[in-house]
Amino acid sequence: MAKPAKKQEKQQKNAKNQVDITFGLNIASPYNYVVISVLLILSVILPYYYISFAYSVNHYNSFPLDDPWIHLQFARNLAEYGSFSYFKNELVTAGSTSPIYTIILAAGFFITKNEMWLSYILGIIFFAVSVFYFYKLSGDVFPKENWLTIGASLLFVLDKWLNFISVTGMETTLYIFLLVACYYYYRKMNAVGFAVTLGLTFWTRPDALAFIAAIAIDYLLRLYLQKRSPKENAEVTFFEKKDLIKIAFIFGIIVGAYFAMNLAISGSLLPNTYGAKVKYYSAEFRSRTDFLKFEVWEYFTESAYLLIFIPFVFGVIRLLSDTVKLKYNKMLPALLFILILIFIYWYKLPYAHRFGRYMMPVLPFYIILSVYGGREFFRWFAKYLTDKNLVNGLNVILLAGTIVYFAAGYNSNKEVYQDQSRHIYIRQVETAKWLNANTPEGSIIATHDVGAIAYYSNRKVVDVVGLINPEFISKLNTKEFNGFVEEQLKVQNVSYMAFLKEWFQVVNQPALYSAGENNFEIMQVFKYQQGKTHILSAEANSGIQYANQLISAKQYQQALNVMKQVIQLDPNSSLSYFMAAYLYSALNDQVSAEKNLAKAIEIFPEYREAVLSLSNLYKAQNKLPEAKDILGKYILNNPSDTTAVKLMKGLNDAGNIKQDSVKTK
Repeated sequence: MAKPAKKQEKQQKNAKNQVDITFGLNIASPYNYVVISVLLILSVILPYYYISFAYSVNHYNSFPLDDPWIHLQFARNLAEYGSFSYFKNELVTAGSTSPIYTIILAAGFFITKNEMWLSYILGIIFFAVSVFYFYKLSGDVFPKENWLTIGASLLFVLDKWLNFISVTGMETTLYIFLLVACYYYYRKMNAVGFAVTLGLTFWTRPDALAFIAAIAIDYLLRLYLQKRSPKENAEVTFFEKKDLIKIAFIFGIIVGAYFAMNLAISGSLLPNTYGAKVKYYSAEFRSRTDFLKFEVWEYFTESAYLLIFIPFVFGVIRLLSDTVKLKYNKMLPALLFILILIFIYWYKLPYAHRFGRYMMPVLPFYIILSVYGGREFFRWFAKYLTDKNLVNGLNVILLAGTIVYFAAGYNSNKEVYQDQSRHIYIRQVETAKWLNANTPEGSIIATHDVGAIAYYSNRKVVDVVGLINPEFISKLNTKEFNGFVEEQLKVQNVSYMAFLKEWFQVVNQPALYSAGENNFEIMQVFKYQQGKTHILSAEANSGIQYANQLISAKQYQQALNVMKQVIQLDPNSSLSYFMAAYLYSALNDQVSAEKNLAKAIEIFPEYREAVLSLSNLYKAQNKLPEAKDILGKYILNNPSDTTAVKLMKGLNDAGNIKQDSVKTK
């Protein structure tokens, strides 16, 4: 009888330790309302502050991404024409990644026509509802430790990226709300709530497949563990048979409707965006290793996230330990979702998009697992110390310090929001407004950024990367792509092109309009001229971008070697010869510089920079007739170019001085 007595004594001791660590902070129901109210107020004020700060600096409202206007363009046409189209009631296409968000926006257009505030308000509402469900979820994870529930919820509401994304006009906070609510209903075995939210996640983003897979694996595993170790899993709950039928019916209808809509609109089960992005950012053209290093590891260990990474690891260890012991742990779906989502992107689309947007849906699960892991660590640590108050204090200090660090990260991130909103406004919005004011109605614009340009230009667009025009998808990242694009520009009667030069570089003709600064992501508008417009291949353009990096580092010989390869790839690019001339000049080879400038002008006679450079080179070599000849031809077609006219006057004055000198002799 001694052994059972010792075992019972040990269990009582462990139970006492765990009770001590709860701090006895079980908040009664009235206080819960206060806590929820404070969290909801914060979930509105904090993201609104980002909008307010950005406006105070920029003096206009904008988004830090171009994609929100894609949703808005679809939504406006849906509201005005009743058509899921991208230009009036034309160009019907499954180009929206999140049709449910588009439908909600369309309904919003019947209330207000202000697209910015419509997007802001919806994003904040979904963030607030996410906070509410996260608090409920945390309360279910820590039923007797409300201080942990509050701490986890504060981390969630203060998270810099969740606040950031809530006011970007994207569907992300809607998606996060559905994921968190679905996980909560799953833990509670609420069949209807679970089935509805699970089905709607797929309407919000196709990568919800990762969450669906996580839930399926978890449910099968809990069945297996309960069968293998019934005593250890005696308290594990399951859906009743009637509930499983109900779930299958509701989920089937919702997801079936999603597939049916896409099939009817575009002939495929998934939106165009899925195929276009998977093709464009495929693993063959983006490093899976870099994805894991920069877009996963550094993202989830950067700044404040580093403080929750170690507790997260301990939470993972606890989950694995329980599973090895054939004990089911209700936190398992959270870990499975994180791992499966990262794996899907690593395998199919190694790209997290700007600001890690595709990784943001795992942040609630990362936070809750970290707080859980911290609690489990301190419970384990308490076994080796006699002073339980010290252990409790360390836990509180860690959580409180993390909350403070999260608050600091939130505050500093407002500048990123302001700067990137300005970045997008200057390039996309101002370009769109220029197109609206300076191109005839009925003009068709070819571009790769189809959001703001389509929304504000009120012109039909041709999307050369396939999000709206799926015919381009099959040729993405192939050697035939450039030829296909040029053919489609003719076939689809394109009038103008608006490209970021880092994406598509148009050479041998002047830009009608340029938007940007610091020579980074410059948006350029060109008139499409059949037979004359020349777009560099992706390889040649990449070479030019790389050469520019080498030039910035003053590695002129290496840059010249790159430009020689670019010229071999595309010998009809005036820009390539101009850059080669600059590099030869930097290396004091003026003869080669002259030849390359002459070649650039031969290809593109009105190449202003090349004409001025060659004129100055001739002037430096005292070849005044050659300098005046080449400059005169340019001025004949560009008489308003004051710089060229001034240079010609200088050449004439130099020639007169030379003649006077000869006469004097």
